[in-house]
Amino acid sequence: MDSAGAMIAFHLSVPYGPGIVSEKDVYEVLMQGSLGEIASPAKDVLAYLFHENSPASILEAAYECGASVEKVRKLYEEILGMSLPPSPEWERVAL
Repeated sequence: MDSAGAMIAFHLSVPYGPGIVSEKDVYEVLMQGSLGEIASPAKDVLAYLFHENSPASILEAAYECGASVEKVRKLYEEILGMSLPPSPEWERVAL
């Protein structure tokens, strides 16, 4: 696993089994700024992206796929709107 996207996908998939979330899924949600196009169960697992991964890892993955900080922030706001609690680590990042 050479990329942050692959590491994030692997980390999120561990409790559910291999391949639930792919590197492509991680990059897609970061580039789109939304979970909208991802099929479940990956979509349900990716809702915990900001709770299960460090801001540094998420921003590195965003850089790898060319996602803007604005899109990453939009994704975080969408996830908060799903009634998930804020991520303390992400809330400390001044973006």
